[in-house]
Amino acid sequence: MRKIEHILFLALVVGALLLASSGCVSLPIAKAEGLTDVGNLQREVQLLNLLNGLELSADQMRFLLEKAKEAQEIREELQGKADENVEETVAVLSELRATLMKDENITDSSREQWYSIRSKNLDLREEYQAEMTRIAREVQVILEGHQIYALEHFIPCVIPPQGGARIGQAEDTTAAEGVLARIRAIPTARFERYKEEIARRIMERLKIHLPRGSVLAINEEAETVRILAILEEAKGLSDVEFELQKTDLIQQVKSAYELPQAPVDTGLKIERHLLDPRIIPLLEEKLALVQEGGS
Repeated sequence: MRKIEHILFLALVVGALLLASSGCVSLPIAKAEGLTDVGNLQREVQLLNLLNGLELSADQMRFLLEKAKEAQEIREELQGKADENVEETVAVLSELRATLMKDENITDSSREQWYSIRSKNLDLREEYQAEMTRIAREVQVILEGHQIYALEHFIPCVIPPQGGARIGQAEDTTAAEGVLARIRAIPTARFERYKEEIARRIMERLKIHLPRGSVLAINEEAETVRILAILEEAKGLSDVEFELQKTDLIQQVKSAYELPQAPVDTGLKIERHLLDPRIIPLLEEKLALVQEGGS
């Protein structure tokens, strides 16, 4: 009986394994300022995974370094202008706060001051975005097709999945394959007795691991039948057939829980990663290593 309970426990965690088997968690891109040493090092490791995975030539690295520096110069210039507006913005907002606290009408002068400073800040934001978009397009031109594909599928990782590309975009299904293999090993009579419960609990675990706030219209009875059919297919395969089809079987189980994805914005990927100011010293160090190796 304990063996059956152990097998059912494995089935309970299969959903989590199927969704989280890649070992790569997408992390938000933080601003350079204010990061701890650990945060900076983690980001550098992520960027090194990307650079190594892209396999850039020395010429590509030199061009990217030039553009990353250009982007940083523009950031600093526009940040300086934005800092100049801070004092004026605080003064206007403080005046508005005092007026509203007294439940008085906002004066025409205050309105004009607010719209003026707001327009300046919006203009700076639009100028910044236009400049970053321009530079990103220039970088995209020098990338090869396979490099663009790798960049579009890049997920920031500290340790890329085993057996996958170093860049971190590949999904490691090893753990989930092991769980599926254990389910295959359940004696037929016992599997027949517990199969509906196993399929139902797999469905529940998959639903739990959906992103917060996401809603999928799933007919639970039909979904249990669908998952059970996949499990029965897996059990019916020979060892050789299972080795060839196991990854596809896992994807079939997960398919009903995959949310539609927006098209990848390559330019935005370049802005976030290849124009990150923390990539500058990494490129300089890599180019120095290339030069040492060639001398």
